[in-house]
Amino acid sequence: MDNERIQAVYDSQTHRIAGRLMKGVDLFTGIKEVCQNFNVESAQLQCLGSLEYATYLQIVRGDTEGTLKYSEKKRSSSGVEILSGTGFVGYGEDRELDVHFHGMFIDCDHQISGGHFLNGENPTAVLIEFILFPLPEIALKRGIDPHWNMPSFQFKKKE
Repeated sequence: MDNERIQAVYDSQTHRIAGRLMKGVDLFTGIKEVCQNFNVESAQLQCLGSLEYATYLQIVRGDTEGTLKYSEKKRSSSGVEILSGTGFVGYGEDRELDVHFHGMFIDCDHQISGGHFLNGENPTAVLIEFILFPLPEIALKRGIDPHWNMPSFQFKKKE
């Protein structure tokens, strides 16, 4: 896969896909496009690079002592460099490819932050370099976690 938006190569010896997203390509949209191109349904993801801005949630204390919840949506006030990013690709409740990604970044004011990134709201500034580790025998599908009552990937052996 090599075009003006995305460059990605499959390594048949290690069964990994490495590549880069170009300026303007959303992080999640680009990764899902790579997965579709290589027929990947489940994978582990690692990346680094720069975003025009980061849109994310952070974990915060819940309303009741001892509980947790997510913050309101946050958006960086400048471009950011992803220092470390990792996640999974699987299927969402809508049966479409879905990405669950957490990253740590530094902004233009040299402030380090991070969290749970949001779909469609993290455009590449210069480039994102990534590696995908396909998981061909594992089915990753979002389902409701019984403890937290929120959607999360369920890890199962593919049938």
